[in-house]
Order: sequence, then structure tokens, then C-alpha cells
Amino acid sequence: MRRVTVVALCLLLAGCARSELLQSLDERQANEVVAALLHHNIPAEKRLQGKAGFVVRVSAADLAEAIDLVQLKGLPSTPRMQIATLFPADAMVSTPLAERARLLSAIEQRLEESLTTLLGVKSARVHVSYDAGPTEGSLQQRKPPAMHVAAVLAHARDIDQAVLLVTAKRFLRNAFVDVAYDNVSVVLTPAAEPRSLAVTPAEESTPTWMLLAVALLLLALVVVATWLLRRGDPRAVGMRDRILRRGRAADGPAHA
Repeated sequence: MRRVTVVALCLLLAGCARSELLQSLDERQANEVVAALLHHNIPAEKRLQGKAGFVVRVSAADLAEAIDLVQLKGLPSTPRMQIATLFPADAMVSTPLAERARLLSAIEQRLEESLTTLLGVKSARVHVSYDAGPTEGSLQQRKPPAMHVAAVLAHARDIDQAVLLVTAKRFLRNAFVDVAYDNVSVVLTPAAEPRSLAVTPAEESTPTWMLLAVALLLLALVVVATWLLRRGDPRAVGMRDRILRRGRAADGPAHA
């Protein structure tokens, strides 16, 4: 009986255990994964593991469904390439090209942050033309190429696209001194609408700890009753007889 009790307790604890879904994530990736899981009614948590990055955990019972969901949505997304990583400021030799690349990368990120404040814009990506630098004796050295700016805006479906297009182009044009209006391109695309499963209301759901407590209580009652019956304790016999009498009384009206 003791072995059965230990096995039952292990099974109950295993049902409440957390399993690692993904690891070595940055904070943006972890937030994306947790948000997607919670939106589909899968409880999840993220934890920082020092230099190893973030780890996302789900319950063992939800692990298979969580794996299918992140694969379906293509999560985690690929980390965005940072110019500061390609051209570090503490490099042994800093070239004018590296300095210009870092400057334009910072400008792109600032413009993206500003564009996301526009009404209806969900996300923004800005790309500024990078001049690789004129070679000696080339035409580019005598006349630098004109700068071009391109942006991709993911917007809500109920937004006026014409107004958003004009506003974004005017904003990008005025963000630079030497950029012509015709050299500014803005591409609009509807943001993907999240698809959610049927979510059980919070007041109708039973917390995991409560289910575990009830299961442990029932298991303890079974163990105590079995132990008393083996000893021939009259209290256990009387308890069994009362349960049987109640069962017969409940069945009587139904058969009548």
C-alpha cells in the first residue's frame, strides 16, 4: 500500500511540474512566446538564467500543445541583426564606413519608435540607404548618390491607409535634410490578427493547487480507511456500512 501511495503522489506532482519549452532566448523573444501561449489559454512563465538568457516554461500537460503552437507561429522569431554588433565601437580600427553605419542604424531605430506612435501602426521597420563609400577615381567620389528611405508599416485593418501613407512619408521626409520626397517609400501591410481558442472564464476554472489538495485529501482518506480495515477497527467498518446504506437509499427512489 505504501508503494501505491508513493506512486500516486509522484503522478500528482508530475502533473503540476513545469517543463522547459524554449531556452537561450532574449527578452523580446521570450515575451513573444509567452504572449502567444497566454493568448491561446496555455499558462506559461519566463525566467532569466543569467548569461544563458531567458527560458520559457509550461506545465507538462501543456507541453505538446505548446510545441505545436510555437512551430505553427514560427516562434521564436530570429533575433534582429544589430549594426553595433557588426561594427563595434571598441574595434581596433574604426573606419568612416563603420561610423556612418552605426549612425544610420541608430537613426533607423529612432524612426521606427516614432512611427509606432502613429494612430493604427502596430509595428514599423525603417531602412536607410547605406553608402558603401566611394572608391578612388570613381563617379561616386565626385557626386555622392542620393539618399533613399524605405519603411514598412503594419497597421490595424480599420485605419485610413491614404492618411497614414501621407503622414508617414511627410514625417520621414522631414526627418532628413537631403532626402527628396520621391526617394521616400512607404509600404503598408495589414497587421496579422491574432487567432485565439475558446478561453475558459477565470471564475469557472479550478486552480491547479486546489485540484492537487483535493486529490491528496482523497488519497489520504483512502490510505487511512484501508489501514483501519486491515486492523479490523470498528470505526472503519461502521463508516463502510454507512456509506453502503446511503448508496442503497439513493438508489431506492430511482428504481421506484
